Amino acid sequence: MPMLNRDQVTAIVGIAGLALAAQLLLRQGLRPSPDWLHFVEPAVSAVLVALWAFNRTLWHWPGIRALGGSTPDLRGTWRTTLRSSWVNPETGATVAPIAAYMAIRQTYSSLSLRLMTPESSSELLSVELLRSTDGSFRVAAIYRNEPKVEVRHRSPIHYGGMLLTVQGESPSRLEGHYWTDRNTRGDIILEARDWRVFSQFEEAHAALEGK
Repeated sequence: MPMLNRDQVTAIVGIAGLALAAQLLLRQGLRPSPDWLHFVEPAVSAVLVALWAFNRTLWHWPGIRALGGSTPDLRGTWRTTLRSSWVNPETGATVAPIAAYMAIRQTYSSLSLRLMTPESSSELLSVELLRSTDGSFRVAAIYRNEPKVEVRHRSPIHYGGMLLTVQGESPSRLEGHYWTDRNTRGDIILEARDWRVFSQFEEAHAALEGK
């Protein structure tokens, strides 16, 4: 959900001020004064600070979550398993599950995910948190996967999408599926997380090992 910018907040404060002035004039006969305009800028600044604090931190505090529409808190680094449905046409062998980590950065108005495996890193190009009619949420994303240079002869840069189902406001598991433009697809499972956000596979592995 996008947050209001300064112009929008100024417009809202101005409309509210006009409505208050009209009420005072009609009910109490108190005429508006130009001096009242001096309070507009401090009011706008106060609202902007409150919105910034809510967007960055307050939205996931207990007792304030209801104001945010029960948005699930996905922040942190998740232990992730990829289960590909690909079958080697020559041998008939399937691919072993791939151990990975998903780093999620989140504010009330933004969400970013980065998938890290031993051989590659996937950066999101587009992501949206979707609310279902039953109150659950889904994460829909399009990503670009960039393997390490030494493995690109067999694993080139590619694009894909994924859809994850989220249950609860403080979920302990996300589950869904992914697909790529290399005609591969499979299941993706996120479970167990560290509330810190890591940017390297090795860092995430060291933090989540043993959890």
